Amino acid sequence: SGFAFFGCLAQQEEHNCKIAVLMDSQWNYANGWPQTDYISILRETVSALDYLGYMYEVVDEKTSNQQLNRYEMLISVTDMHTDKITQYSESTGRTTLILYSIGPEFCKRLGITLGNFNLKEEDNAHVVIENNLTKGIASEYGSIPIWGAYNHSLGANSQVLMKNSDGLPIMFEQKEPSGRYVFLLTRALTWNACSYRLVDNIIRDSTNMVRIGGTPYAMDVPVIIRLDDFCTWSSNWKDYTDITNKLTVAAIVSEIDTQDVINLKKAGVEIIPHGYEHEDLSQLPYMQQVKTITKTVTEFENITKTKPNGYVAPFNRINDDTTKACAKTQIQWITTYHGMARIPRYHYTDSTNKVWVLGARPEYFTDAASIMRALDEGMKQQKPLFFVEHPDIRKNEGLIKDAIAVLKQTIMFVNANEGYYLTHLGDYFGSLLDQKKITYNGSSLIVEDEVKPGLTFTFPGCSKGNMAKIGNEVLMFYRKGSTVLPPLKKGEYPFILVQKMPVLQEIGPGVVVKNATYNPIQKSAQILLETFADKNVTLPIDDMPRGTYSIEVKQPDGKKISKSFIVSGDGVMDISLQLFQDTETTITITAKN
Repeated sequence: SGFAFFGCLAQQEEHNCKIAVLMDSQWNYANGWPQTDYISILRETVSALDYLGYMYEVVDEKTSNQQLNRYEMLISVTDMHTDKITQYSESTGRTTLILYSIGPEFCKRLGITLGNFNLKEEDNAHVVIENNLTKGIASEYGSIPIWGAYNHSLGANSQVLMKNSDGLPIMFEQKEPSGRYVFLLTRALTWNACSYRLVDNIIRDSTNMVRIGGTPYAMDVPVIIRLDDFCTWSSNWKDYTDITNKLTVAAIVSEIDTQDVINLKKAGVEIIPHGYEHEDLSQLPYMQQVKTITKTVTEFENITKTKPNGYVAPFNRINDDTTKACAKTQIQWITTYHGMARIPRYHYTDSTNKVWVLGARPEYFTDAASIMRALDEGMKQQKPLFFVEHPDIRKNEGLIKDAIAVLKQTIMFVNANEGYYLTHLGDYFGSLLDQKKITYNGSSLIVEDEVKPGLTFTFPGCSKGNMAKIGNEVLMFYRKGSTVLPPLKKGEYPFILVQKMPVLQEIGPGVVVKNATYNPIQKSAQILLETFADKNVTLPIDDMPRGTYSIEVKQPDGKKISKSFIVSGDGVMDISLQLFQDTETTITITAKN
């Protein structure tokens, strides 16, 4: 059984299933903007929405009221245009998020007495009320970033949700008879994982929007390990690749040759360009960056026979022109450490700067306590972790055995704890790029180009009892209110909710479900798994229709194992599997009668 799902708050024609991000039309885009707070707020806002997987459009005060009122929610990054903001809330009754300041006219409308700004750099946020809006935005590892606060006197309908260390309101909610406002009033030009969690909390609490994106495979913490130095192959590198191939090598292109690449590819690791001669892009003007990146990419392609779509920034530094230079050279992402002094403050209309938060960690694997603490922080803040290690430096320090021991401990931790998984840097960013190829129109998923399996898909009521059917396939796997999309080709896929269909239960830590779909017409299932250590597992499937099934298991070496399974009236199918480290296993289940 099934029924259509519209994923919006009312009838489809009244909603466009997107968020409006309101800016000022007077801001100058001609050659990038000057370094202002507004630019950073806009850049961080759209970066967060892209990462989380929500559809949005940037609008300004010239947008008609009728058009504005079709959006599911409004985020304002300007303290002007009070009439536009209040019209939206009063006409629709929906939620508006205000970042980071409010003007006198808006204060007057809502009964707020305007106060002064009190600067307090890198202050700590303190949650006053724990609710759906504030969950997960503060822990022992930190909170959303705040730089100062306003001593506004709030209106009678206001409820303070978070304060700074001086007791001044940072975040508060004000519910009016005709609308709801959530305010985040501080100054913080660089967001973090807690900021993303806050935006997600507000959207989920305020709308019924579909979300396609965020951490892949409905997991919690991607763990990325990058190997640095010069990438010339040596026994030092082999010590690491013998433990896992889930390693990303940052290659200084002038220092590698064909044999190095052969050895690295044989080891199964990922290779990403890291400059031609480790040039500091932050010190180069735009055209010189284009020339440097082009040379790097061209030579990288000649040596590796693969075209890169990403770049690891030497010295972890870029400047205001770097993302534009990358777009010019068809590089779709570049990594750098987060930090106010090291990220662009410009926002271009043709190649917007997306600043996604990677949890950069100490560049060594010799301190097990620091690594374990970072892994715990990743889970508490639900964010990716990015470790960097230098094999040749560890060898020269006489610490390579210690580093290898800690790497082994890290792999064991990921295998033993639920929600973590190992991935390559390029694979992780590839998912973030793939999720932008899919949009939702209220009844169907529109896929612009082919996407790989594993994108996280979230919709209201998403659960084992309220399953998604995409086209002809029912999504079988559900974890923490999300499911996993299969590989999709270009096209339109109707989306409905169904019940009492086969469900793949959680298998346990150390196993990633990259795809799990059931075709009710053919009575067949396709499941794709990956694990990070050799292990024997049971694949638990419930609610399979009664009958006899053929099960084919395709192992990484291409070998296929076939068996039969009879499902009785209880619908339970428990399949015993042997999985192998750092490889994918495909299971095909087909009804015989």
